[in-house]
Amino acid sequence: MNSNSEHSNNVIDEIRSRIKRKGKISFSEFMEIALYLPDYGYYCGNEKQPYREDYYTSPSVSPVFGACIAIQLRQMWLLLGKPKQFAVVEIGSGNGNLFRDITSFASEVDAGFAACLKYFATDIDDQVPSQIIGCVISNELLDAFPVARFKVIESLIHQVFVTLNDDENIIEVTEKCSNPQIIDYLDSLENPLMEGHKGEFNVGIDDWMCKVSDILYKGFVMTIDYGGYKDEVYSKSNSKGTLQTYYKHAYGLSPYQKVGKQDLTAKVDFSRVINAGYDQGICDIGLIRQADFLKSNGINEMENHIRNISLDNRDKQENLYAVDMLRRTDHLGGFKVLIQSKNQDVSSLEKLWPSSYELDALSKNPPLKRDDHIDILPSQYSNSYMEIDDLFEDFPETS
Repeated sequence: MNSNSEHSNNVIDEIRSRIKRKGKISFSEFMEIALYLPDYGYYCGNEKQPYREDYYTSPSVSPVFGACIAIQLRQMWLLLGKPKQFAVVEIGSGNGNLFRDITSFASEVDAGFAACLKYFATDIDDQVPSQIIGCVISNELLDAFPVARFKVIESLIHQVFVTLNDDENIIEVTEKCSNPQIIDYLDSLENPLMEGHKGEFNVGIDDWMCKVSDILYKGFVMTIDYGGYKDEVYSKSNSKGTLQTYYKHAYGLSPYQKVGKQDLTAKVDFSRVINAGYDQGICDIGLIRQADFLKSNGINEMENHIRNISLDNRDKQENLYAVDMLRRTDHLGGFKVLIQSKNQDVSSLEKLWPSSYELDALSKNPPLKRDDHIDILPSQYSNSYMEIDDLFEDFPETS
């Protein structure tokens, strides 16, 4: 038996064990086991590098992503009055690409800033510093927090649970939702949900923002992920829900297939992140598309400089195509960047951007891809897709 199958079997055994003890478990508990069961969950295998096997992220595509963030972090450092230690805590750092790209480019940006930069690359369960002056960063982290799933049945919110049938196969059931937080939040939507609407509610946001507030004394929070404000996330166009699976660059499998071997994600409701931040004294500065964030931090200037670097044709194409992937709104550029602040009076995104004059100087030595960045030329990945709803059985409607 290969280690991948062994890991999956351990995950499924844990799910069945909990269901047998409790009768059923919430979908959020199922998702937490599938992704985070110690030693066996999708993100917890000792040698797992899912970004290479199942999907790609901005830091794995091009070091220009980290370089643009380094420029932004320098700007934050300046706004904070050039503290002697500017701490950056990245949570969910994975293989460390973003850490390497930011810290290596920092000296190109500003030697004084680089000398003050103290970078903590951590994963979700690692110990982290507290009461820093600086910035807390996450990239594609919140979309993998466990979510509750629901369906509107006879105008009422029904919550999805996971149980076993007589053959001990995993199945879904629904019950009228008894969680007032979910009910009250969905009732607050500008447009009421229609009959049959399916969706998710991220159960980890409040604890996350509490953790961020403990880390940050003064400075900024930068959250990069896919999603939108609540009325977009719960819009009619998302009436089948936003839960998605990723396995070997194909997406659309049922979450009950390849349990523990495929990624599970859902769109981030940034309205909840913003509101939970205010509860912790963390203020909203603004939400912007990744493409626009990168343009405000030098990606166009870096692209122009790359065009003038002497490289063989394939390497130049690879670097330029990767930059384009970061910026295109139908690819990674469509992700969102939320910037928040604590004990800091910056009130608009415009105050965070360097001037055009500064950008040209800061971006004159753009980084090029290394072996630890994936190849991303157009022929590399098909991004196969199947409609996720077609692979789920209809929710059994139970009281």
